[in-house]
Amino acid sequence: MYGIYSDNGEKGWKFDRPGFTRLMDDVKAGKVNCIVVKDLSRFGRDYIETGNYLEKIFPFLGVRFISITDRFDSFACDDAERALMVPLKNMVNDVYAKDISRKIVTSFRQRQETGDFLPANPPYGYIKSKDRQFRYDVDEKTAPYIRMLFEWKAEGVSHAEMARRLNEMGAVTPARRKVELGLWRAEKYKHTVWGGRTLIDILTNPVYTGALVYGKMPKALYMGIRGRRAPKEEWRILEGMHEPIVSRELFDKVQDIFEQNRKITKEKYEANAKNREGVENRFKGKIICADCGKMMRYARGYSKKREKMYGTYVCGGYIDSHGAKCSRHYIYAADVEEAVYAVIQEQLKQAEDMTKVRDRLKGGVGERNRLEAFGARISRLTQEIAKVNARRKGLYENFVSGMLDETEYQYAKQEYDKRMAGLNRELDEARSEKEQFEAVFSGGEWLKNIHTAAGAEMLTDEMIRGLVKMVKIYKDTRVEVVLNYSEDREKLETVLKELEAEYGDR
Repeated sequence: MYGIYSDNGEKGWKFDRPGFTRLMDDVKAGKVNCIVVKDLSRFGRDYIETGNYLEKIFPFLGVRFISITDRFDSFACDDAERALMVPLKNMVNDVYAKDISRKIVTSFRQRQETGDFLPANPPYGYIKSKDRQFRYDVDEKTAPYIRMLFEWKAEGVSHAEMARRLNEMGAVTPARRKVELGLWRAEKYKHTVWGGRTLIDILTNPVYTGALVYGKMPKALYMGIRGRRAPKEEWRILEGMHEPIVSRELFDKVQDIFEQNRKITKEKYEANAKNREGVENRFKGKIICADCGKMMRYARGYSKKREKMYGTYVCGGYIDSHGAKCSRHYIYAADVEEAVYAVIQEQLKQAEDMTKVRDRLKGGVGERNRLEAFGARISRLTQEIAKVNARRKGLYENFVSGMLDETEYQYAKQEYDKRMAGLNRELDEARSEKEQFEAVFSGGEWLKNIHTAAGAEMLTDEMIRGLVKMVKIYKDTRVEVVLNYSEDREKLETVLKELEAEYGDR
């Protein structure tokens, strides 16, 4: 069996490519034991990351790596070859990629300075001109919504109210418009709704005054810049390049409003800095809405009754869609911490109980019988492999001596090869099962990590980092806690139950 993993159009220095991600998922799942590439540059051009995979990750996972044109085979090369040739090749590929990057970026910059370059997708409110190269024409279907937004902002209308109005009137969103124009094809973009981030991007974009804007999300591999939102001071703006949708006066008025709001927010932030102490988002990146799958947003509040700050988690899907998706459900951060602490304590009790059972069974008949059975199977397969290998070697001697003709030799050799391949697979499985049993019986990572919570009277940041994989919040405020190493716990529980049922206290 084999599979083809490709990333057409993706940059060679990136390792978050879809094809590469799918390959590594299959490697981790044990579906891939050999990777073949045309040359090392096809695998990756970041020499540090590529070297990490070839020298550490693949050898650890037992995966063979073959580069055809480089004549490199990780199972055949010696340590000296691996230490010298592979890093050198990777470094050359890395330098080549950065040299190409430098030339491309320089070319783009030169074209941008003269206005002879347009981004792949035109901004909402414009379409690429059919009559003028490197210019935009006003999109008459969406331009009215742009004018509305700037006028509403100047009047003091909130972003939530703007989004509600646009959604009610059925105004096409930027994502849906790209689908209509054939720029995007994914079905999911047909069902988008207006949200805060989209509104801010539109209301702060100078393109609507007739300018071309470059450098908002700069990328330059040779400089180590791999995509980031640049501050406005770094944007390159060419004025008077196309028909404006809003006047400069209206645009500047809106920017002044944003600036005033930023100052007010900063002042409030600084004024409340002391009150925020001890009220932090402890589950950042680990807490989601179980109903819509969006991250829960953390917010702080002040209780006059208790005279102290508190934290809450609110559905991010509801906030982003301004009520169009999911529901406005929230939960106090303290309740989340209490639920997570309770789950960890329950698992800690299970760990203590299972440890007692494991210690009672350790060295007993059950464990010895299992290990002896594994050992017997491995020994039998090893002996059988040795026998088949000896017969296979003798086969060639019989062919050379004339006892077998070529047809008989080839047929017998194929049968022995099949038998050897089958036996080697069985031997690998037997060794793997033995190792898994030993790892499971020791409790694996679960027992080692869950015991870090022993004696803790409250939830600590160390417990959250090491034990909590995800927290799901339902709209009825139910909390589902997913802990790390749950598979280790389930395997240990299964093995202990099996040994108890078979051997009991013997």
